[in-house]
Amino acid sequence: METLINLLIVVLLLVLPLKFAAKFIGARNTGFFSCLFALIVSALFQFGVDHYFPGLDDTYGWLVTVPVAAIAYMLVLGTTFLKAILIGVIQVILMVLLTALVAGLMAGI
Repeated sequence: METLINLLIVVLLLVLPLKFAAKFIGARNTGFFSCLFALIVSALFQFGVDHYFPGLDDTYGWLVTVPVAAIAYMLVLGTTFLKAILIGVIQVILMVLLTALVAGLMAGI
């Protein structure tokens, strides 16, 4: 039961920031499952890029990761490429803040 609750928390920490960012920017598909599917497609695209370019390191890997995630968001969420990049940036900021909030709540701060 505890594993299921932890999995639910992780999924919510990943999907909710994307959902809020997509709605804020004005994407067409902002439902929970659309955002979940966008995250899955983004992860698959990034896995493929990592498979074909294994030499990318942490220094320059983000230069490839951001456009690849934006393409996935553009295709699934129904938005333009520039809006998809903004969605990705806002998602990361919200995810860091929300994760810090949840970690603080779990630590009892």
